Parts: sequence; C-alpha cells; structure tokens
Amino acid sequence: MKPFSSRPAGYTIEELSTIVGMSARNIRAHQTRGLLAPPVRHGRSAYYGPAHLRRLRRITMLQKQGFNLVSIAAMLGTTTVDRAEQLDAAMADIARDQPAVARCLERHGVLGRDETGAPAVVRPSVSRAVTDLAVAGIPPVAALRFLGQFMDRVAPLAGEQLGALKAQTGGGSAAPRACFADLLVSAFKIAVENAAEVTFPVVEPGTWPPK
Repeated sequence: MKPFSSRPAGYTIEELSTIVGMSARNIRAHQTRGLLAPPVRHGRSAYYGPAHLRRLRRITMLQKQGFNLVSIAAMLGTTTVDRAEQLDAAMADIARDQPAVARCLERHGVLGRDETGAPAVVRPSVSRAVTDLAVAGIPPVAALRFLGQFMDRVAPLAGEQLGALKAQTGGGSAAPRACFADLLVSAFKIAVENAAEVTFPVVEPGTWPPK
C-alpha cells in the first residue's frame, strides 16, 4: 500500500473536471445547488474524492438520459453530504490529521486504498456500521478512531484464544481455519450484544454525545 502523504488523496477541481468532462464552473454550480458535497479542504486547497466522482457521473448519466437538474435533485436528493461522502471525508481527515490512527487501521486490514489512491475502508461491514452510526449522530472520525484503539486491544486476545482452541482440539484438526474464526466471532458478537444491552440505554437518533 502507498504511504500516507500530507496531501489528501483525491482530485483538484481541474483534475476532476478533466476526468468527468464537466467544466469547473458547472461542478461549483452543482455544489451551490446541493447536488454535490463540498470538497475536503487542506490549507487553501480543496480536494474531491471518489464519492464526488461517483456523484458527478450519476448526474452526467441522468442528464444524457434527458433529465433536468430539478428531476435529478428529486432522484438523488440535495443533501450536502451523503453517507458515502461522510465516510470519504472522515478517511481523508484521519489520513491527514491522525496518521497514527490511519496506520493502525491499515495494519488491522480495515483501511486500504481505492482505485484513485484515496484512503478507503475496505471492510463492507465496517463501512455499514460507521455510516449507520453517523446517522445516529456519532461522527465517523470518532467511530474509526475508537475502532483502531479497540482492535489494538482485541488482536492479541484473538491470537491467544485461537491458540487455546487449537490446543484443545489437538492441533491437528482438519476443520477449515474459517470454522475456528467463525466460532470465536460468533461468541464475541454474542458477548458484545449482551454487554450493549446493559451499557447503552435506548436513545433517539442524533443524540450524540450522550448526556
């Protein structure tokens, strides 16, 4: 994987304009209308990520099919930052401002690079969890930072417990490795769900941080 740099991976508006085949003026106009989220700022520069590229390609495709911008806004929504864009922005922020967290997530196989070279969560289950938490009011950066800290604590325990399981089964079992992993994952999931019922009361979405 490529090392993280001080510049966020992504595109300047000129680069994005060339890739999409849309003028920089029209890109800015889509931002003003709420069809496109604002870029990620790094000093005085602004960078667009994969979510911006996907959004503009959808807009272009719908325009070619004959839809006007009012209809496109109705279909795609005029939110300033959708879930995917929130996650992309969080990853850019972490890579830029919290490189230790980025390296931790990379080490545990949670963070990688997409086809553009931008930092991206490569585990779909993690992406879903982080975006769902964002809807509930928990910032993606906070969720990912905690995840890195948690995995640092859990990884040694996982190795220890798998070693114990191997010893108890004689160490020569023909069962697929995935079966042992699934057993411990299921046990851990149950333990966490039981603990969550006690630790977290039922609250309404958008009440983060808890009072």
